[in-house]
Amino acid sequence: MSELLRHYFYYTFHSMSKYDYMAIGWILFLSLLLILLGIFVRKRSISFSLLFIGLTLFFAGPPIIKFFLDNYLRSAEVSITSAKTLSYSHAAAVEGIIKNSGKLDFSHCDLVLIFHAPAHNGLSAVKSFMNPYAVHIEKLGFHLPKGEKRSFSILIDGYDKTPFKLTSLARCYP
Repeated sequence: MSELLRHYFYYTFHSMSKYDYMAIGWILFLSLLLILLGIFVRKRSISFSLLFIGLTLFFAGPPIIKFFLDNYLRSAEVSITSAKTLSYSHAAAVEGIIKNSGKLDFSHCDLVLIFHAPAHNGLSAVKSFMNPYAVHIEKLGFHLPKGEKRSFSILIDGYDKTPFKLTSLARCYP
């Protein structure tokens, strides 16, 4: 779990572009403007409303903006075609296709593979996802223009747990 959070924060700060900085800057400017306006307004109900909206925008705005920009500008689709453990060694082989469905060309991508236990109901699925067998991050160093697909093949040493469920995420950088 801690490795997953560490990689998430690394990705968040590593993948910021000029669009992210401009959008987050505007959100922070607007929230500070609302907070200052809430301080100087004489009517108490309007003042509290402006302060509440400004503080909510200040704390919740940047993550929400980052989420929407990641899904709009840097969107990538991963489809796994084959995932299996090798029978004569402690390794797993994963093959699949990554597609750039965003609005920018990608210079490189990180593919996050999360191996966790298969689950039968919702609560055990969340539990197995939060406590994975292994988390593997593979750096795919190829250029991926928008709208194009590229296949990949990854061999992961030191993995021998079966059965497993595989969740894959693509984190791509312009």
